[in-house]
Amino acid sequence: MFSDNDKISLRQLKRLLIFDLFSISGIIIPSVASAKAGKDGILSIILATLFAFVYAWIILSFAKRTGGKFLDYSDSNGGKVLTFVIGLFYVMKLFACCVFAVRLFGEVIGETLLKETDPRIILLLLLIVSAYAASKGFEVRARITEVLFFIVIVPIFIFLLVGLNKVELSNLMPLLTQSAGTIALGGYEVFLTFSVLEFLLFTAPLIQFKKADISQGKRLYRYVAQALIVTGIMNLLLFILTTGILGQSETRQKLWSMVTVIQVINLPGGFIRRQDALVLGFWMLSIFTIISAFFYYMSYISKHIFRISGQNYLLVPYILLIFGASVIPMDTEQFYFYFENYMKYIGMPQSILLPLIILIIGGLRKVKVKTAVKSLLLLFSFTTALTLTGCGDMAEIEDRNFIQALGIDITADDKISAYYVLPDLKALTEQGADDPKKLLLHLEGLDYWEIEEQYSLENNKRLDFSHLKMIVLGRSIAEDKELLAEFLSYAENKYELGRNTLVFLSDSSAKDIITISGDLEGGVGDYLEKLYKINLINTGIAEVTIGNLVLAKNEGDLTVNVPLIKAIDKKVELAGIGIFEDNILTHVSNQKDSDYIDIANGYGKNKVIFLTKEGNENVTEHVVKLNNITRSMDFYSKDGKPYLVIGIEGIGFVEKGIKDFATISDRANVQKMEEIQNRLNALIAERTEKTIEVLMREKQIDFMNLYRMTSYKDKKIWLKYRENPKAFIENLQYSVEVSIKLE
Repeated sequence: MFSDNDKISLRQLKRLLIFDLFSISGIIIPSVASAKAGKDGILSIILATLFAFVYAWIILSFAKRTGGKFLDYSDSNGGKVLTFVIGLFYVMKLFACCVFAVRLFGEVIGETLLKETDPRIILLLLLIVSAYAASKGFEVRARITEVLFFIVIVPIFIFLLVGLNKVELSNLMPLLTQSAGTIALGGYEVFLTFSVLEFLLFTAPLIQFKKADISQGKRLYRYVAQALIVTGIMNLLLFILTTGILGQSETRQKLWSMVTVIQVINLPGGFIRRQDALVLGFWMLSIFTIISAFFYYMSYISKHIFRISGQNYLLVPYILLIFGASVIPMDTEQFYFYFENYMKYIGMPQSILLPLIILIIGGLRKVKVKTAVKSLLLLFSFTTALTLTGCGDMAEIEDRNFIQALGIDITADDKISAYYVLPDLKALTEQGADDPKKLLLHLEGLDYWEIEEQYSLENNKRLDFSHLKMIVLGRSIAEDKELLAEFLSYAENKYELGRNTLVFLSDSSAKDIITISGDLEGGVGDYLEKLYKINLINTGIAEVTIGNLVLAKNEGDLTVNVPLIKAIDKKVELAGIGIFEDNILTHVSNQKDSDYIDIANGYGKNKVIFLTKEGNENVTEHVVKLNNITRSMDFYSKDGKPYLVIGIEGIGFVEKGIKDFATISDRANVQKMEEIQNRLNALIAERTEKTIEVLMREKQIDFMNLYRMTSYKDKKIWLKYRENPKAFIENLQYSVEVSIKLE
C-alpha cells in the first residue's frame, strides 16, 4: 500500500478486479449461461474466462502503447474533438452499466430483505454512498476493497464450497448436448460481464510498480490473470450450485435466480437459520465498490473531455441522472434485454475498436485524503451496507404474525383452505401457555396472494413466513395437478418462504394434522421437525423440502418421495411415502412398503428387517438392524435395450434370535449366521425387485429417477430416450444384487 499518493499496489489492483468482476457477474451469470447454453453453460463460462484472458492482454497492450495515459495520448494524436467523441462513448457505456447495477441491486434487495421499503430510498442511499466513495479518489477505493476482501469474498467462497453437497448431478449432466456455436455464443454472452477489465486502460497510471513501469507489463498481466482465475472459479461454483440445485428451468426464469440458492444451503452447526440475509449483506458490500468505480471513471473521463478542473463536481449531476434512469418503470429482465444487446453490439466491440483507432492514428502520425477521513469513509460504507439489512420502513414485529407451520387443503367448491399455526411465544419464554385456538388461523379464498392481502386488511397485520418450519399438503391438493402447481408457483415466488422448508403429505387432510397442534409439545411445527430428525434423518434419508417439489414442477421429469403422516390419538406418526411425479401425487405406500422404496433409493441406515419363521409369516424368528447400506447403479446397453444392475451392500447385526443358538459350537454359529445372512439378502432382493416391478412396470413411475441418472451414468442411453423417457422405463431390464454382511 502506498499512502496518500493516489497510487495502488498490484495486490490491491488484483483484489479490486475480483470485487468488480464478481459483484454483478456473480448474481447473473448462472441465469445467463443457462439461458444461452443449458447444461453446457459450464463450458460457456470456461470459454468466457479464456476470452477474458485474451481481452485483458489486448487492453494492457493498449495501455502499454499509450504509456498508461490513454486520453492524453488521444488528445495528442487524434485531437480534442475525436477524444471528446470517444470519451462520450465511454461515459455512455459506464452510465448504462451503472444503471443496470443499481436496478439489479434495488430489485434483489426489494424482493428479499426490504420488501416493504420504498425502493427509491434504497437506490438513492446506494448512489450517495457510492459517489462519496468515488469522490475520495482511487486509492481510498483500493483501501476499502483490501479490507473488505476477507470480509466478503472469502466467506462467500467458503459458503459456495459448503453448498456443493446440495447439488443434484442430473441437473448438470450430460454435457456437450448443445452445438459448438450455441456454446460459443453463450461464452460471448457471459464474457460481457468481464467488460470491467476495460478500466485497466485508465487505471494503469495509478498503479505503483516497484521495479518496472507500464512499458514492462508482464508483472501487471500476471496479477490480472490471478484475478481472472479466482473470478472464473467462483463463476463456475455459482453456476454449478444454482443449476445443480434449482435446475435449468428455474435458473433461467429469473435474472438473479442465484439468490434463491442462498436459502437452500445450510451452514454447518445450524447456528444461522436464515443465512441468506448474511450472504446478501456481503454481496451488497461488493455492489458498493463496483458502483463507486462507475462513478469514479465517469467523472474521471468527463473531467478530461469537458475540461473541468475537478472531477467531483460532476458526481451530483450523475447521481441525479442515474437515479432518474433507475426508477423508470420497467422490469429488470426487460431492461437487461436492452442492456445485453447494447453490450453485445456496441459496448464490448467499442472497448477494442476505440483504442485501436487512436493507436492507428498515432502510428500514422490527484486527490489526497487524510487517513482519518479515509477511515471514516470505510466505517460509513460498511455501516450503511449493514443497515440496509435492517427493518427500515418494514412492518414492526408486533405488526406481523410469524407462521410456524402451514397446511393446505382444497374445499369441495375448489377454494383454497389454508391453515396457519403461530408459535406459542408464552410457552417459549416460560410465561405459561397461550390458548391453542388463538394460535391457529384458518383462511379460505381463490388465490394465495388474495388470502394474505385480505388477512392484512382485516387484522392490520401481515403473515410472515420467514420462520416457517414445515408445510403439510392435504390429499385434496396433492391429487389436483393444476391446484398443486398453483401453490408451488406461489411458494417459488414467495422469497421469505424458504426453499429448505420441510414438506409432508397427510394421509387425509392437512386440517387433521394442523388442528391438533395445541396437543403437541412446541406446536405441530416443532413436533414434526423433531419427528423428521428422529425417524428420517437418522435413517440417512435426504431432506424433502418445498424446494424439491418446485424443482420437480419446473423440470417436469423429476420424481419426489414425500413423507406420509397421519394423526392418531392427538399424535402424529409416519405412515409411509407419497410419490409425486409430473406435479401430482401418483402413488401412496404404507410404512412397510416404503422401507424397500428407501432401500432401492440407497437409504437403509438403521432400518430394521424382520425375518419370519418358515411356514408361519406371523412369527418373527430374527430381527436384523442395518447399520448402513451403499447402493451402486451400473447402466449398460444390450440388444438395443437399457440394462441396470442395482448393487446393495452394507453391514448389519442380529438384534433378536441370536441367543437361541448361542451355546452351539463356533462352527455351527458361523453356519447359522451365514444362513440368516443369506435369508436377509434374499428377502431384501425379493422385496426390492417386487417394489420396482409394481411401481415401474405396472404404474410406470420412475421413483428412483433412473432416467435422469443416465445423464451422468450413461450419456448414450440418455440421448436415446431424450424425446420419450417413458419408453426408457418400459424397455429397462434390471437385476438386484444384495450383499449385507452380518456382524
